[in-house]
Amino acid sequence: MQRRTARHLRAAAVVLVVVAAALLGAAVADPAGADIRPLRIGSKNLIGADVLSQLYGQALAAKGAQVTFVPDVGPTEATFSKLTQSEFDAYGEYQGTLLEYLGGKPSNDSASTHAALDAKLRPLGFLASKPAPAIDVNGFYVTRKTANRYRLTSVSDLKKIAPKLVFGGPPECEIRPLCLGSASQRLYGLRFKSVKKLDTGGPVTRKALTSGKVDVAILFTGSSDIPNDAVLLRDDRGLQPADNPVLVLRADTATPEVLDVVDAVSAQITTAEYRRMSLDVSIRHHDPADVAATFLARHNLP
Repeated sequence: MQRRTARHLRAAAVVLVVVAAALLGAAVADPAGADIRPLRIGSKNLIGADVLSQLYGQALAAKGAQVTFVPDVGPTEATFSKLTQSEFDAYGEYQGTLLEYLGGKPSNDSASTHAALDAKLRPLGFLASKPAPAIDVNGFYVTRKTANRYRLTSVSDLKKIAPKLVFGGPPECEIRPLCLGSASQRLYGLRFKSVKKLDTGGPVTRKALTSGKVDVAILFTGSSDIPNDAVLLRDDRGLQPADNPVLVLRADTATPEVLDVVDAVSAQITTAEYRRMSLDVSIRHHDPADVAATFLARHNLP
């Protein structure tokens, strides 16, 4: 709790310093900042999404926006709900996950997934920024010992032996279509001996897999700390969509100036960069706000 509190204070300090600098240097500041209203930026309760919200929020603050961060809101179900309740104006999300939650059918094509998401969001008064190149999806992982014992190479291979195995994943996994929920059951029909509710692709899940407390675990392919001995089972039936990072915004805040800043940031978020930032936080224990600031500076953003 103390680390998070310190992080929030540092993030707020970054915003206040940036805003103060913008006010003091108003005579030479970029006039585009004048068209960016104060923004509240939420974040989901996982490391990669936290970094995303920091990236977009800090970039907008550097353009003159007064930004307030609302961290650790929860999974998509909670975060999107609070966005619709106007508790904040935007948050970092993954387009395939959100589209699935909204009742759409994402594919592994980024452009078509984004178009379908846009069609769902706009009638509700929201929109999503252009997708970043990065991909971060649910991965079904086993240890090499388990893979060799049961000759596992794909998720389909799990079906016959699932009743013998213990599964571990996010608390909401059993109702998530892309985890163990409806879409997953339709494609793979997995019924495990038991399902343990762990963390969201984090150290608790990692430890449970490596210690043998679970036989199969959900970790994120682009942001989790993957054990050296872990084997990613191939998603042979195409369950996982093009889950590119986006910023979901209230339509009335999505001015051309805001979208220009956000899209410029997204263009630089490759899978390699996204994974590096996520592991800087989860493994090297760097502050997400600092990791985001370093990324923006390295890419001369905004």
